[in-house]
Amino acid sequence: MSEYLNVEKPFLEKLRIIGWEVIDHGANGIPQDPTKSLRSNFKEVVLEKVFKETVRKINLTEDGKEWLTEKQVDEVFTEISNQTGKSLHEANKAIFNLLLKNTTVDRNEITDEQSPVVSFIDFVNWENNSFIAINQFRINTPGGPRQGIIPDIVLFVNGMPFCVIECKNTGVSEPLSEAEIQIRRYSNRRDDDFGFKEGEERLFHFNLFNIITHGTEARFGSISADFDYYYNWKDIFPETYKVINPEQYSEEEQSRYADRNDKIAPEDRQEVVIHGMLNKEIMLDVLRHFTTFMEVKEGFEVKIVCRYQQYRAVGKILERLRTGRNDKERSGVVWHTQGSGKSLTMVFLVRKLRSQEDLKDHKIIMINDRTDLEKQLSNTASLTGEKVTIINKRKDLRPLLSDDSSNLNMVMVHKFLEEEIRHSKSLMKAYLEEGEVPEFKPFEVVNTSDRILLLIDEAHRTQGGDMGDNLFTAFPAATKIAFTGTPLLTKRHKIKTHERFGSTSEWIDKYQIKQSVRDRATLDIIYIGKTSKDTIKDKEGLYREFEDVFKERTQEERLEIQKRYGTMRSYLENMDRLRKIAEDIVEHYTSEIMVRVREKITLQS
Repeated sequence: MSEYLNVEKPFLEKLRIIGWEVIDHGANGIPQDPTKSLRSNFKEVVLEKVFKETVRKINLTEDGKEWLTEKQVDEVFTEISNQTGKSLHEANKAIFNLLLKNTTVDRNEITDEQSPVVSFIDFVNWENNSFIAINQFRINTPGGPRQGIIPDIVLFVNGMPFCVIECKNTGVSEPLSEAEIQIRRYSNRRDDDFGFKEGEERLFHFNLFNIITHGTEARFGSISADFDYYYNWKDIFPETYKVINPEQYSEEEQSRYADRNDKIAPEDRQEVVIHGMLNKEIMLDVLRHFTTFMEVKEGFEVKIVCRYQQYRAVGKILERLRTGRNDKERSGVVWHTQGSGKSLTMVFLVRKLRSQEDLKDHKIIMINDRTDLEKQLSNTASLTGEKVTIINKRKDLRPLLSDDSSNLNMVMVHKFLEEEIRHSKSLMKAYLEEGEVPEFKPFEVVNTSDRILLLIDEAHRTQGGDMGDNLFTAFPAATKIAFTGTPLLTKRHKIKTHERFGSTSEWIDKYQIKQSVRDRATLDIIYIGKTSKDTIKDKEGLYREFEDVFKERTQEERLEIQKRYGTMRSYLENMDRLRKIAEDIVEHYTSEIMVRVREKITLQS
């Protein structure tokens, strides 16, 4: 009774406020009448009647008539609900693809159209869909160790169970952990030495995500997640739906939690998840654009649902694309810390942009600065569902990127080097063999369209010099969205990262390391600062040596060589210097860190 009053009922009431139809069984024991939960028996996991009625309603002819026959609706229902012989992961992925890509039937008997498309969800007019929340959703599981399972709350979209919510009272030890274990039991994912099937996997075939809550705090996770990967949703976006302040308790909440000892940070509370994820429009948006299946290691694929900072950043980028009056106002920087999923944020952005009628024609170019990142980013970019064109040679920039096609491309920023000879050794070789310093060619314009979107990964590393300048020259009117976890901010940086992109000093979105640590997404970084005081002791001697080596060159040629290769960066990247730094790091690790680890192991044993 206390769990119902303290957790379930308040949750249902919040859902009712944001427009969900609520069927509340109360706290009257095990439900006995399946019709109250819109089913004919307790073995059903889909609300079949609701599904069929809604699918008919959202699939109309141009003049607004329902055209699906009873037989066709039966066929469509069987196709999506019958996933016999598949694992939970396989069934969930198959249904996910059906929900996004739709299906077909033989013909439209009103218009005579052959193989017409049938949608399971109306993503465009989201109000046309059915949203029902049912608590104490009994499912019989004959043949198992228990007679059945009774999830606390199940959320249905068009009759399909998209979310299972498990509630625990705060009197339970580790209530959120216990709730997650219960979710795994319901979905037959709990480790069991005896191989018992405790739950009903079919309930999770349609699952978008699950929620665990103790009334104060709530977290969400996909069917692939264990407890460590259940996260808080800490913000509400877009601002239109921010009817509560995520960073501040309301008076009602202050009163409710006054005599309880489970009060938490305001942004972690249950109400933020409800308004930020279970808003009907947002929930369908998360399904359509912000959910994917990704191989995290060879042969091991997981379902990934976006986190709040990714959802918010994509929304803000789209806002800039729509409201910016020129390329500078549309451009900007997303400051998301390392490990926060910037590559996936790009994927989610591409997917959502392609569904927007006013934006979908953009040519998208992803820019990175390392070969290993190119491979990683190209693998991630494939999750957009689009073919990724990789530009491997500088000479291919204009042939492949000068047209107005709305495609997805990837190129390393080094392709935008001005000179064809890039290193000092190559320069010296050319000088000795040909007797002259090679001419540095100016970079050409590749595409002048303003319907180009550049997504620049790790933008702080390469965007302040010639390569960055050339990138801007190549696409003068393009929108430039920079992603970085460590922007250049201090006074010693002549061009700060946020000043390099756009006409304002405001970031598109910020998600810093301290936020990521609080979210349990990354571990805190503890470091010892070491500085290297590098100075040139004999500047005059260095100057004399330079003049002696290049004495036969003109003054103009000597200045060009100094500008490009006589820099502090060339010295800092010298192998002798780097070797000494590496030796110092190894010495510090073996004498300080390893010693402490050994001491800790000895004490524990």
